[in-house]
Amino acid sequence: MKKFAAIIVVFVLAGYLGGDVFSPSSVQAQTPAYKMDLQCWPQGGPYFEQVKFFGKRVEKYSNGRIKVNVMPGGTVCPMTKEFEALETGALKWAVTSHNFNLGRFGRVGGLFGADPAGPNATEIFAWYRYGEAHKYWAEMLKRAKADLMVIGGPLHLTGAESFGWFKKPITSLNDFKGMKYRCMGLYGEVAKKMGAAVVNLPGGEIYQAFERGVIDGFEYCTPAMDLSAGFQNLKAVRMEPGMQSTTSMSSLMVRRDTWEKLPDEFKVIIEAASWGGMEDYAWSTLEDAKAIRKFEEMGVKTHFLPQEVQREIVKQIEILYEEFSKADPFFKQVNDSRNQFLKEFRSVDYVVQPRYDWKYSFSK
Repeated sequence: MKKFAAIIVVFVLAGYLGGDVFSPSSVQAQTPAYKMDLQCWPQGGPYFEQVKFFGKRVEKYSNGRIKVNVMPGGTVCPMTKEFEALETGALKWAVTSHNFNLGRFGRVGGLFGADPAGPNATEIFAWYRYGEAHKYWAEMLKRAKADLMVIGGPLHLTGAESFGWFKKPITSLNDFKGMKYRCMGLYGEVAKKMGAAVVNLPGGEIYQAFERGVIDGFEYCTPAMDLSAGFQNLKAVRMEPGMQSTTSMSSLMVRRDTWEKLPDEFKVIIEAASWGGMEDYAWSTLEDAKAIRKFEEMGVKTHFLPQEVQREIVKQIEILYEEFSKADPFFKQVNDSRNQFLKEFRSVDYVVQPRYDWKYSFSK
C-alpha cells in the first residue's frame, strides 16, 4: 500500500511540476492501449472543461497510452442518469454527482460534497484524501446494491455555488413561504422546511421556467456556470453568499468489473490524475472571479442575504441534520465522522491563519 501511494505521489508531482517524466520530448508517445469513454456535464460550461483537464492529465501521465473521450451529458444517457447507465453497462465510466442519486443512496448521499453550510472545496478535498470519505462511499454503494466504485479525488471541484436568482430580494425567511423554488439535494429539504414549494428541474429547463413564471426562484451552480447559462439576461435578483452549497464537485465512477480488468499501472495513473482537484479549484475560482466582474459590468447587482437570515438558515439545517441522524444511524455515522475531521482540519485556520477581511472589498 505504501509503495502504491508513493507511486501516486510521483505521478502527481510530475504532473504538477511539468516534469519531463511524461513529456513527449523525453518519451516517444505510444499508440493508445486503452480508451476511456466518459460521460459528464453539459458541453460549454466550466464543469465540462474541468473534466477535460482530468482527461488531459490521464493522457499526459500515461504518455498517450490511455485516451480519454470526454462526452457531454446526454451523449449515451440523459444527464443525471449516469448511475443507472453504469449499472446496465451502457456506460463504463462517468463523472456524476451524488446529489443526482439520493433516491438510491438516501439523504446520507448529500454529505459527500455540495451540501448546505457544509465544507468548502479545500476541506472536502482533504476529507476525500485523508478522511473516511472513500470508506463510507464504498459502504453507501454496497447498501445501494451497486457494483460500482468511486475513484480518487473530487472532480470539477469549485468554490461555493451562487445562492440563486429570485423575483425579489430575500430579506427574511418569510420570503421563502409559498415560493416555487428550484433547488436540489439536502438543501431542498431545508427549503421545504422554510415553506417553499420545491420544484425539481434539469438545469437546461431553468431559464424558460423562470421566464414563464413556472418558478419564482432557483439555485443552480457557480457564478461562471450561471454566466454561461445566460441568467444575467433574466429579470431576476442575484443573491449571495452560496451557503446552500458551499462547494461543487462530482465523482469519477466506474463499473467494478471494468476497473478490475485494468493493468495496475493504468489504475495508478487514473487515480493520480483524479487528485488534481486543487489545480481545477484554482482555475474555477479565477473563472468565477471573472464572472462576478462581468456581472458588475453588465449592471447585474449582487444582493446579500442579511446575517440574521443566514443564521436562521443554518439553524434550520442543524435541526434537520439532527432529525436525519435520529432516523438513520448511517447518516449519523457519516455526519459525525465528517464533522470530527472538519473540526480537526479547521483548527489551524481558526488559530494560526490570519484574516484580513478588512483589507479586501468586493466592489471596485
